[in-house]
Amino acid sequence: MISLAYSFILLPIINSAFIFLVPKRRGELFRPLSIFLSLIPLGLCLYMFINQDLKTSFVVVDSISWISAYGIDLIIGFSGMSFLLISLNCLLVLLSILSVNQDHGSSKGFLGSIMLLQGSVNGVFLAGDLISLFIFFEALLIPMYFLMGIWGGENKRYATIKFILYTVFGSIFILAGTIYTGVLSFQSSGTFALDFDSIANISMTSNQSKVLFLLFTFGFLIKVPLFPLHTWLPDAHVEAPTAGSILLAGVLLKVGAYGILRVSIPFFTEGFLEYQFLIAFLSVFGIIYGAIVAIVQIDIKKLIAYSSISHMGFVMLGISAGRYLSLEGAVIQMINHGITSGALFMLVGFLYDRRHTRRISDFGGLKKSMPLYAGIFLFTSFASIGLPGLNGFVGEFMILMGSFPSFKILSSIAAFGVVLAAIYMLWAYQRIFNGQLDNDENAVLTDLNSKELVAVVPLLILMLFIGVYPSFVESYIVNDVSIIYDAINSLSGVLE
Repeated sequence: MISLAYSFILLPIINSAFIFLVPKRRGELFRPLSIFLSLIPLGLCLYMFINQDLKTSFVVVDSISWISAYGIDLIIGFSGMSFLLISLNCLLVLLSILSVNQDHGSSKGFLGSIMLLQGSVNGVFLAGDLISLFIFFEALLIPMYFLMGIWGGENKRYATIKFILYTVFGSIFILAGTIYTGVLSFQSSGTFALDFDSIANISMTSNQSKVLFLLFTFGFLIKVPLFPLHTWLPDAHVEAPTAGSILLAGVLLKVGAYGILRVSIPFFTEGFLEYQFLIAFLSVFGIIYGAIVAIVQIDIKKLIAYSSISHMGFVMLGISAGRYLSLEGAVIQMINHGITSGALFMLVGFLYDRRHTRRISDFGGLKKSMPLYAGIFLFTSFASIGLPGLNGFVGEFMILMGSFPSFKILSSIAAFGVVLAAIYMLWAYQRIFNGQLDNDENAVLTDLNSKELVAVVPLLILMLFIGVYPSFVESYIVNDVSIIYDAINSLSGVLE
């Protein structure tokens, strides 16, 4: 288990170095090698699904003494929730490489950056202490900076700087929280022990818990992002290359929610109980705001970007409600959103490669020239808006049902967001695919090829599989959710 845990961090880094070492003149090798190398971490995930018991709460698998004089160790570990997110990351990395166009596929810098991003994100999900979590949280900015700043769109500089400034600003609060927690740990035990087990045993006052909750949660919420901390996201999505958008929506947004579930709520529960209504209110506002703004978008990629704000609002509503069902629904919806949003950004990328435009008004009647593409886009849209039988329905239904006892009015308003989602997705579909095919450029567009089908079909299968059999995902997260719920329930009963 130890060597396998390190592999999820080290393998992508080694793979990236291997790609960078290939001579530049051998550009035809970059993409095939990247596909082969990205299969290794994904194959490792499949091996562990079959041969390891992963349906556990967080278990430490190894630690490295870093600053021994002060008791600071770097720790890695696994839980069912973190392993599902790692598996999602490894899958999306492979599929994003499969989906890249020829220009990006022949750039070893682009492909190497994707693999470095994979290792950094995996490190966040494996971190068993606050120092490791912060290091990997910051490390993922580096490859994302290059992906957006070098291979982005026309306004890539503006979007990249905005993304970095927002995220680094949030990281300052996480660092301050980490230092403050270390001071409390030193006062309690005589060492700066920042591993999760030690933090759980720190004796802190109610005010200290509230301050620490605010510091960590504010930093994590920028990454989610929660309204009104969301303004970097639409620009980042629009300017990022397709693979960058797939990974940004698929896994990077989940880093913030994961941090809240792993750190903010279990360790600083009094702070959570103090501010849970505020988070719920902002979550519901973001659900409705993101959906309404998505309706009026003229750029299909920007529409999907604003839909991410709305969908992640559902995740945060489920988390803020603090009920067992809502917490389960939030984690399942994190997985679901990674799958559906990744597929939508991939499909938009396929269309942009053909027409070099994302304006909805530039299309119309595409189902006649691209019937297979139209069918797959409609299927993915149904999953995104929560059609029963597909994955999006499961998470949103559990969140709304679980949140209603805690926030009756807010949950009722949030339910209207499901209706708005149907409006913006189906209206966009109607304008792009239905009507007359009266543009000669659209009439000659080719349908999806075999390479593109190989990239998108696995995500379609997962949409259907989770929609029909959500208990598979649930079985891996039950122990994580139980720990979070027990921390909330035990303390809320005392405070009441």
